[in-house]
Amino acid sequence: MLADINQILTPYPWQQNQWQDLVARLQQNHLPHALMLRGPAGTGKAHFAVALAQMLLCEKPVATAACGRCKACHLIRAGSHPDLLLVEPEEAGKAIKVDQVRHLVEFIGRKSQYSGYRAVVICPAEAMNVNASNALLKSLEEPGETTLLSLVSHQVSGVLPTIRSRCQVVEFPLPAREPALSWLGSLLGEDAGKAERLLNVAGGAPVLALDLNQSEWIGERSTVLQHWLGVLTGKRDPVRTAESWHQYPLLELVSWLLAWQIDLMKVVAGVPAQVVNQDLLADLNAVQGRINPDRLFGCYGHLQQVRRMLSGPSNPNPQLLLEEILLKWSQARA
Repeated sequence: MLADINQILTPYPWQQNQWQDLVARLQQNHLPHALMLRGPAGTGKAHFAVALAQMLLCEKPVATAACGRCKACHLIRAGSHPDLLLVEPEEAGKAIKVDQVRHLVEFIGRKSQYSGYRAVVICPAEAMNVNASNALLKSLEEPGETTLLSLVSHQVSGVLPTIRSRCQVVEFPLPAREPALSWLGSLLGEDAGKAERLLNVAGGAPVLALDLNQSEWIGERSTVLQHWLGVLTGKRDPVRTAESWHQYPLLELVSWLLAWQIDLMKVVAGVPAQVVNQDLLADLNAVQGRINPDRLFGCYGHLQQVRRMLSGPSNPNPQLLLEEILLKWSQARA
């Protein structure tokens, strides 16, 4: 999640507007004490938050970014800067615990070790359980001078309203396709087709697309699609399919299903040219007459609820959750 924190970061190309706005506010002494960086997963919000924290702590920022050479930057690289705190689940998919937030409260209650900013990044904010969220509230109201708390959220509806209301929101929508493809292609090499396919699979989120390139199960995409369509058409049993899907990362799997349902809605609506996963268009066209549009929208709403649940502090039973998803999907046929 925050694996690259020991590198000196700069914002991604599609984040320049947000970066320039916050830098201008910093230069005018109008930088808020708490930010909510919200938008789809895989757009680089955590990367941005860490880059901003590094710039605030750097002794001699260059071109409005951390210089990478001063003592503060060396401490950042070593993971030992005393004025930088990163808060994330101790295990992927788990909750941020109240003890972690209590440590955060103690951290911002102390004076800066270098007489500058204290910077905190919380990612994802929706992973805080209720007790952790409540423990954070007072610190959001009275964080002290030269303190920045950056809360990164992929599902802002999973963050308590009392937390959201105390932060200034910075939006991070999906970037335009061409800049995203250009950036992804520069990292993947000459295979432009591969960059496009990965970006399609990632629903337009370039950082997620890059992660998928390293995924051990990206080659299973076609198999998962055929299973999913087989459940819809009655050729596959939902419960047995759920058992075979247990090997896949659940949150990523749900993201795939959401993207496919959006594309299927476009096919049903008669706008196939707007389908993101164009390589799947023939398969989606083949089932469009087998589906009830109202139930399709119902399944999409259910999947959104599931994704919010998985992005938060709850710990559902994966097998039961997959069975529920697929049983509901099996009832969407016309």
